[in-house]
Amino acid sequence: MRNLLRNTYYLRMSAEQFSFLHVESGRLVSQPPLLAWRSVGRKRQPLGAGDAALAMAGQDGVSLGNGFQHPRTLLADFSIAETTLKLLLQQLAPQRWLQLPPVLILHPQTHLEGGLTQIEIRALAELALSAGAKRVYVWVGAALSPSSLARLVFPQNDGQLLYPEVSP
Repeated sequence: MRNLLRNTYYLRMSAEQFSFLHVESGRLVSQPPLLAWRSVGRKRQPLGAGDAALAMAGQDGVSLGNGFQHPRTLLADFSIAETTLKLLLQQLAPQRWLQLPPVLILHPQTHLEGGLTQIEIRALAELALSAGAKRVYVWVGAALSPSSLARLVFPQNDGQLLYPEVSP
């Protein structure tokens, strides 16, 4: 019963690919972190994200962007990244009469040389919260097992939970 009331995603992130695992159902989906939009005045009107955005490439008036493409850090453009993540989560959400805000476990896969700065960690957490997550975890290290994900247990010997910050 407890798992029926949860909506948890494990997101392995790189600038080229997002791999989402819906923990409760076991459904795995990979999408490129792309956003397609049309400019209306000074505003961007989002048209689609992931594979749907890729399919719109080359259409008249449609721009394509990756808010996660930068040579030094995983997060390049917060507003594009936020809209991309929000749309991808909406696409992946299980169809229920009651949509629960998700718990998101972010697992960056690239740009980890020297460790993530506090600014990068907080930006990733804020990104997930502004995209609609109820609770956010930022993890670096080995891939988390299905049992760890189901119990929200982060093994200290296999990596580090960066957010929320754990007091020493």
